[in-house]
Amino acid sequence: MRHRFLFAFFLLLLPCGAQAEGVVLKEEECEAKLVDLIEKTTNYIDVSVYAINNQRLIDALIAAHRRGVKIRILTDKTQAAGVSSRIWDLVSAGVPLRVHTHKRIMHTKVGIYDGTSVSSGSLNWTEPAVHKNEEVCDIFVNDPAYAAQHQKLFDQRWADNSQEKSDEWLNIKQKERAATHKKGRK
Repeated sequence: MRHRFLFAFFLLLLPCGAQAEGVVLKEEECEAKLVDLIEKTTNYIDVSVYAINNQRLIDALIAAHRRGVKIRILTDKTQAAGVSSRIWDLVSAGVPLRVHTHKRIMHTKVGIYDGTSVSSGSLNWTEPAVHKNEEVCDIFVNDPAYAAQHQKLFDQRWADNSQEKSDEWLNIKQKERAATHKKGRK
């Protein structure tokens, strides 16, 4: 009986769950932490990001998608149409992607990982943001309440930017890209 009591008392001393942690990182550290978060995610990743062309982040997202992590990416249509955009790598890999068509621009930079961790800040998921700009990102790990706030907003924006409008926009841009490539080969 005494052993059971000591065992139960010992269990009470152990932490019930992981402690929430918040860190502020500069450019290269942020890129590395984002890749780490993506690689450690097991269920889902929702990303709302103004611009995306960072190859390390794209490769990590595609690898996560291939291992069964559900991914949704919402990005700004103006940035997605730019020559440096790498959304086509994600689309080709089958990663669900919508372009923001609801308002003029979508300027957020937020990732939600398994509903427990969040990345946000000024850092676009681009090469210049990591290697040329002065940026900051905030990482909140093991904070489901904070993640739930971002999740609610992401879900609302995902719904506001329909798959039909995104597909229509993506099809137009894909035809424009094909025509440009065809002209370039002549």
